[in-house]
Amino acid sequence: MPTEHERLDHLPERRLADRLMSIAESRSVRALGIACCSAIGELTGSPTVGLYLLEGAEPDLVYSRYVANGLLDNYKAGFWKHDPVLDCILTAGRAADGASLIGAQHWRHSPSFEMLHEWGYAYNMGGPLWCGGKIVGVLFTATSDGEAPYSSLLRQRMDMLCRAGSLALANMMNAGELEVESNAILLRTDAVTLPAAMRLPPRSADVAIRVCRGQTNKEIARDMGISDQTVKEHVANLCRRFGVHNRTELTACLLGGNSRQ
Repeated sequence: MPTEHERLDHLPERRLADRLMSIAESRSVRALGIACCSAIGELTGSPTVGLYLLEGAEPDLVYSRYVANGLLDNYKAGFWKHDPVLDCILTAGRAADGASLIGAQHWRHSPSFEMLHEWGYAYNMGGPLWCGGKIVGVLFTATSDGEAPYSSLLRQRMDMLCRAGSLALANMMNAGELEVESNAILLRTDAVTLPAAMRLPPRSADVAIRVCRGQTNKEIARDMGISDQTVKEHVANLCRRFGVHNRTELTACLLGGNSRQ
């Protein structure tokens, strides 16, 4: 009986092309995350996905599926600063996996493995997302299969996924859904658009827009794939940023465009 990697090695070219097209045709960041999740599951054998856009050098999570909130919180708390996969992506501009970078003999003694293992994973891999000639995002995945490290074929597929995702981001930028600045990628959405004077990092903008729609913290957390506590932190930070005291004042400030900064 073929192993999972052997099955993936013989994935029909038509199915591979269909998955890549579904990513490239995404017209919103959320749709891109959903398409990447589906494709990664079929092309690498694990559906785990974390889609980040960059604010300067810091990755800002905009979509995730099948990832423990604790792992996301640990990464956000500062582990990203010491992540060899992220460092390789940003410096070499290509897909990479932790075990190959650190070496098979040292992988299981590395901080990266220890963090992943705590949340049920054995290997991780990521690749760059480009827009406007810059790396503006990172796509990550991980697998719980301790007997199946990522191969050169799977890294190649991750690069292909990221190229398709980059095309989607370029189309979003051309359509006015995204703007690329020197140190950040700025996000807009279909239902509510924040005033130009209130440009925010992607994750903060997404929370702000959902607050304006009247969604509760639990609804926002469910839709964005993050914890209630993370949503509360975003809302509190937004209130401080705009000099307001509660969600009602925040909504009025955001929709009215009257910042007290």
